[in-house]
Amino acid sequence: MRALQTLIGQRLGRSLGWAVPAVTAMAFMSASASAAEIVLVVGDDADNGFNDPTPATPVGGNDGETLGEQRRIAFRYAASILGSRVQSSVPIRIEATFDDSLACGRTAATLASASPATFVANFASQRSRAANTFYPLALANALRGRRVANTVNDVAARFNPGLDSNANCLGGQGWYYGIDGATPDDQPSFVSTVGHELTHGLGFVSLVAVASDDDTQPGQFPRASNGARYPDIYSSRIQDLEVSGQPFWPDLSDAQRRDSLTNTPDVVFGGSSTTANGAPALTAGTNQGRVRLYTPRTLSRASSIAHWDPSLSPDQIMEPFATGGDTVTRGIGLSACVLQDMGWMLANNARCPDDSSDAILGGATEDDVTVEEPMDMTAAGGESASRNDDDDGGGGGCTLADNARFDPLWMLLLVGAAGAALRRRRTA
Repeated sequence: MRALQTLIGQRLGRSLGWAVPAVTAMAFMSASASAAEIVLVVGDDADNGFNDPTPATPVGGNDGETLGEQRRIAFRYAASILGSRVQSSVPIRIEATFDDSLACGRTAATLASASPATFVANFASQRSRAANTFYPLALANALRGRRVANTVNDVAARFNPGLDSNANCLGGQGWYYGIDGATPDDQPSFVSTVGHELTHGLGFVSLVAVASDDDTQPGQFPRASNGARYPDIYSSRIQDLEVSGQPFWPDLSDAQRRDSLTNTPDVVFGGSSTTANGAPALTAGTNQGRVRLYTPRTLSRASSIAHWDPSLSPDQIMEPFATGGDTVTRGIGLSACVLQDMGWMLANNARCPDDSSDAILGGATEDDVTVEEPMDMTAAGGESASRNDDDDGGGGGCTLADNARFDPLWMLLLVGAAGAALRRRRTA
């Protein structure tokens, strides 16, 4: 998926690429029955990635004795933060791996990437949903109360091991695996990176094309398997305030959406919860009472649309640049608002915006974990494999057409939405 690289600014701090695709499985769930159970599906080989046996020194509340243990603990901690805030009776399965093919040099790096494994439209649902609209798989499962048929994993993610093993990778600074929220200025936080990426995996991502190919032009929505073009639920909440009537994106022409991709500062997320409750909590980063999205005049395929504008204050975890005030250990901020506007129900009294002083809600801990045997994973490129379990059900509906799913531009968009550049600065 995404392979964005960004240069490190010497004076502003370190600018890194947050860069999906995995199989041992670990499950961790909140003490609250309504909160989501998260399953980590580890796809690394023995002695690699989440299984790396390299001895490690405890850091920031993470007592793992090996690099692999520390990675698992930090991932579980970050996933538990998010899982304790959303409701789903269907386990959310995240296939994850450390991938040494991700680029990393002295001045540029791809940290990680993540995206929904697929999107589904017009599926049977126990709760209301929009017709002819793509939903990320995890949300579709939550809305219908059962797993959509012929799917296995909901989110795919990969992380760059080079930060820990390559002295020429960003100066050999390494990931910070602490779970205390006290990330040093010269290290990227693994916990915050996981929180950022998994939020993309739950649907904070746009499917609007940013480049052309034989079948798609910039500004168009992807084709469904039935040949129709459908918006995704996230994009259906986007507005361009400069267009007469300030319509939402599905009501714009393809050309208007194309122009909107770079129409800063007038492109906003217009979801009702975000506007009513999220925007008033900001001291900067709004336009006409709505929260600005990142739409720079020069299009960034890896970051445009699927992040908040960096002007937001207080800082938010879903900005394209980490700023030191965006740690998920102090709540997920406006991310809760967007998830709610897309159809996620919040759990454990989480609210929009989420500024809870408790990192994990509902009395759960990152230690609520079980380990499963390896099983078939979602095929590379996003094709879903069959899985026979109690959650597997019908549901029908449309998925993305194969040409849209496998086209490099779509994959780049998904990766781009799941990544971000990291610029760390001191905050007052």
